[in-house]
Amino acid sequence: MTIRERRRRRRLIKRLTAAGLILLAVGGATLAIIAATSRQEATEPPFTRTVEGIPTASPEATTEPTTAPQRGRDLGWSASEEYIAARMAMAEAEGEDTEGKALVILVIYNRTKSGKFPDTVAGVISQNNAFTSYRNGRYEAVKPDADCWAALDLIQETGWDESQGALYFERTPEDGESTWHSRNLERLFIHGNHTFYTEKEAKDP
Repeated sequence: MTIRERRRRRRLIKRLTAAGLILLAVGGATLAIIAATSRQEATEPPFTRTVEGIPTASPEATTEPTTAPQRGRDLGWSASEEYIAARMAMAEAEGEDTEGKALVILVIYNRTKSGKFPDTVAGVISQNNAFTSYRNGRYEAVKPDADCWAALDLIQETGWDESQGALYFERTPEDGESTWHSRNLERLFIHGNHTFYTEKEAKDP
Protein backbone atom coordinates (compact mmCIF):
# COMPACT_ATOMS: atom_id res chain seq x y z
CA MET A 1 0.00 0.00 0.00
CA THR A 2 1.49 3.34 -0.99
CA ILE A 3 1.69 6.36 1.29
CA ARG A 4 -1.10 8.08 -0.69
CA GLU A 5 -3.42 5.11 -0.27
CA ARG A 6 -2.78 4.98 3.51
CA ARG A 7 -3.60 8.72 3.85
CA ARG A 8 -6.80 8.28 1.83
CA ARG A 9 -7.79 5.39 4.11
CA ARG A 10 -7.23 7.42 7.30
CA ARG A 11 -9.38 10.32 5.94
CA LEU A 12 -12.17 7.90 5.09
CA ILE A 13 -12.07 6.39 8.58
CA LYS A 14 -12.24 9.87 10.14
CA ARG A 15 -15.20 10.82 7.97
CA LEU A 16 -17.05 7.63 8.81
CA THR A 17 -16.31 8.11 12.50
CA ALA A 18 -17.55 11.70 12.37
CA ALA A 19 -20.69 10.66 10.51
CA GLY A 20 -21.36 7.99 13.11
CA LEU A 21 -21.00 10.48 15.95
CA ILE A 22 -23.40 12.85 14.22
CA LEU A 23 -25.96 10.08 13.78
CA LEU A 24 -25.62 9.11 17.41
CA ALA A 25 -26.12 12.73 18.45
CA VAL A 26 -29.17 13.16 16.25
CA GLY A 27 -30.64 9.88 17.43
CA GLY A 28 -30.11 10.82 21.05
CA ALA A 29 -31.76 14.20 20.55
CA THR A 30 -34.71 12.57 18.84
CA LEU A 31 -35.18 10.15 21.70
CA ALA A 32 -34.98 13.01 24.17
CA ILE A 33 -37.65 14.96 22.29
CA ILE A 34 -39.94 11.93 22.15
CA ALA A 35 -39.50 11.32 25.86
CA ALA A 36 -40.20 14.95 26.70
CA THR A 37 -43.29 14.96 24.52
CA SER A 38 -44.59 11.82 26.19
CA ARG A 39 -44.13 13.34 29.63
CA GLN A 40 -45.96 16.49 28.54
CA GLU A 41 -48.87 14.53 27.08
CA ALA A 42 -49.15 12.52 30.29
CA THR A 43 -49.51 15.65 32.42
CA GLU A 44 -51.73 17.76 30.14
CA PRO A 45 -55.55 17.38 30.14
CA PRO A 46 -57.09 15.53 27.20
CA PHE A 47 -57.53 17.66 24.10
CA THR A 48 -60.79 17.53 22.22
CA ARG A 49 -60.69 18.46 18.59
CA THR A 50 -63.51 20.64 17.34
CA VAL A 51 -64.56 20.91 13.73
CA GLU A 52 -64.75 24.48 12.53
CA GLY A 53 -68.17 25.55 11.34
CA ILE A 54 -70.12 22.90 13.27
CA PRO A 55 -71.94 24.42 16.27
CA THR A 56 -71.66 22.60 19.57
CA ALA A 57 -74.93 22.27 21.53
CA SER A 58 -74.82 23.62 25.04
CA PRO A 59 -75.38 21.16 27.91
CA GLU A 60 -78.60 22.98 28.77
CA ALA A 61 -80.02 22.33 25.30
CA THR A 62 -79.50 18.57 25.46
CA THR A 63 -80.34 17.87 29.09
CA GLU A 64 -83.42 15.69 29.45
CA PRO A 65 -86.00 16.67 32.08
CA THR A 66 -85.58 14.70 35.29
CA THR A 67 -89.31 14.33 35.87
CA ALA A 68 -92.19 13.81 33.50
CA PRO A 69 -94.87 16.47 33.37
CA GLN A 70 -97.56 15.82 35.90
CA ARG A 71 -100.92 14.71 34.53
CA GLY A 72 -104.20 13.66 35.98
CA ARG A 73 -105.74 14.57 39.30
CA ASP A 74 -104.95 13.19 42.71
CA LEU A 75 -108.19 12.95 44.64
CA GLY A 76 -106.29 12.13 47.80
CA TRP A 77 -108.41 9.05 48.46
CA SER A 78 -107.33 5.80 50.05
CA ALA A 79 -107.96 2.49 48.29
CA SER A 80 -110.98 1.97 50.53
CA GLU A 81 -112.44 5.35 49.59
CA GLU A 82 -111.86 4.67 45.91
CA TYR A 83 -113.77 1.40 46.26
CA ILE A 84 -116.70 3.11 47.99
CA ALA A 85 -116.93 5.77 45.27
CA ALA A 86 -116.67 3.22 42.45
CA ARG A 87 -119.34 1.10 44.12
CA MET A 88 -121.65 4.09 44.39
CA ALA A 89 -121.06 4.80 40.70
CA MET A 90 -122.25 1.25 40.00
CA ALA A 91 -125.28 1.64 42.24
CA GLU A 92 -126.37 4.99 40.81
CA ALA A 93 -125.17 4.86 37.20
CA GLU A 94 -124.85 1.22 36.11
CA GLY A 95 -126.52 1.91 32.76
CA GLU A 96 -124.57 5.12 32.08
CA ASP A 97 -121.40 5.45 30.02
CA THR A 98 -117.95 5.85 31.56
CA GLU A 99 -118.27 9.62 31.78
CA GLY A 100 -121.68 9.28 33.41
CA LYS A 101 -120.16 7.10 36.11
CA ALA A 102 -117.26 9.53 36.47
CA LEU A 103 -119.73 12.36 37.06
CA VAL A 104 -121.27 10.49 40.00
CA ILE A 105 -117.80 10.03 41.48
CA LEU A 106 -117.07 13.73 40.97
CA VAL A 107 -120.28 14.72 42.76
CA ILE A 108 -119.04 12.73 45.76
CA TYR A 109 -115.64 14.41 45.51
CA ASN A 110 -117.15 17.89 45.12
CA ARG A 111 -119.22 17.35 48.25
CA THR A 112 -116.19 16.37 50.34
CA LYS A 113 -114.54 19.66 49.34
CA SER A 114 -117.56 21.94 49.56
CA GLY A 115 -117.64 22.55 53.30
CA LYS A 116 -121.40 21.95 53.21
CA PHE A 117 -121.31 18.15 53.41
CA PRO A 118 -119.23 15.58 55.30
CA ASP A 119 -115.58 15.72 54.28
CA THR A 120 -115.11 11.97 53.84
CA VAL A 121 -116.35 9.67 51.10
CA ALA A 122 -118.08 7.35 53.57
CA GLY A 123 -119.68 10.33 55.30
CA VAL A 124 -121.02 11.73 52.02
CA ILE A 125 -122.66 8.54 50.75
CA SER A 126 -124.16 7.58 54.11
CA GLN A 127 -125.59 11.01 54.88
CA ASN A 128 -129.33 10.85 55.48
CA ASN A 129 -131.33 10.95 52.23
CA ALA A 130 -128.22 11.78 50.19
CA PHE A 131 -128.26 8.82 47.76
CA THR A 132 -131.33 6.76 46.95
CA SER A 133 -129.29 3.63 46.22
CA TYR A 134 -127.73 3.76 49.67
CA ARG A 135 -131.09 4.18 51.35
CA ASN A 136 -132.89 1.39 49.46
CA GLY A 137 -130.07 -1.16 49.80
CA ARG A 138 -128.93 -1.28 46.18
CA TYR A 139 -125.47 0.00 47.15
CA GLU A 140 -124.91 -3.06 49.33
CA ALA A 141 -126.11 -5.39 46.57
CA VAL A 142 -123.67 -4.35 43.85
CA LYS A 143 -119.94 -4.31 43.26
CA PRO A 144 -118.04 -1.98 40.92
CA ASP A 145 -117.45 -3.37 37.45
CA ALA A 146 -114.57 -2.60 35.08
CA ASP A 147 -116.30 0.50 33.73
CA CYS A 148 -116.62 1.97 37.23
CA TRP A 149 -112.87 1.61 37.69
CA ALA A 150 -112.35 3.07 34.22
CA ALA A 151 -114.42 6.07 35.33
CA LEU A 152 -112.18 6.55 38.35
CA ASP A 153 -109.09 6.22 36.14
CA LEU A 154 -110.55 8.78 33.74
CA ILE A 155 -110.53 11.32 36.55
CA GLN A 156 -107.26 10.42 38.23
CA GLU A 157 -105.13 9.63 35.18
CA THR A 158 -106.30 12.29 32.72
CA GLY A 159 -107.74 14.95 35.03
CA TRP A 160 -111.13 14.76 33.32
CA ASP A 161 -113.76 16.87 35.10
CA GLU A 162 -116.86 18.16 33.37
CA SER A 163 -118.92 18.22 36.54
CA GLN A 164 -119.01 22.04 36.67
CA GLY A 165 -118.81 21.67 40.43
CA ALA A 166 -122.11 19.76 40.63
CA LEU A 167 -123.21 18.76 44.13
CA TYR A 168 -126.45 16.97 43.23
CA PHE A 169 -127.91 14.81 40.49
CA GLU A 170 -131.13 12.95 39.84
CA ARG A 171 -132.87 10.96 37.16
CA THR A 172 -133.85 13.49 34.53
CA PRO A 173 -137.48 14.53 35.18
CA GLU A 174 -140.14 14.08 32.54
CA ASP A 175 -141.30 17.21 30.73
CA GLY A 176 -143.40 19.24 33.14
CA GLU A 177 -142.42 17.07 36.12
CA SER A 178 -141.55 19.02 39.26
CA THR A 179 -138.98 17.62 41.69
CA TRP A 180 -137.29 18.91 44.81
CA HIS A 181 -134.07 19.32 42.85
CA SER A 182 -135.68 21.26 40.00
CA ARG A 183 -137.50 23.55 42.44
CA ASN A 184 -134.69 24.27 44.87
CA LEU A 185 -131.44 23.94 42.94
CA GLU A 186 -129.76 25.47 39.92
CA ARG A 187 -129.65 23.11 36.98
CA LEU A 188 -126.25 22.79 35.33
CA PHE A 189 -126.49 20.18 32.57
CA ILE A 190 -127.87 16.80 31.52
CA HIS A 191 -125.70 13.77 30.83
CA GLY A 192 -127.29 10.49 29.85
CA ASN A 193 -130.28 9.88 32.10
CA HIS A 194 -129.11 12.23 34.86
CA THR A 195 -129.51 15.94 35.43
CA PHE A 196 -126.85 17.66 37.52
CA TYR A 197 -127.34 20.60 39.86
CA THR A 198 -125.60 22.95 42.24
CA GLU A 199 -126.98 25.18 44.95
CA LYS A 200 -128.53 28.47 43.97
CA GLU A 201 -126.58 31.57 44.76
CA ALA A 202 -128.00 33.49 47.69
CA LYS A 203 -129.68 36.70 46.60
CA ASP A 204 -128.88 39.96 48.31
CA PRO A 205 -131.74 41.13 50.57
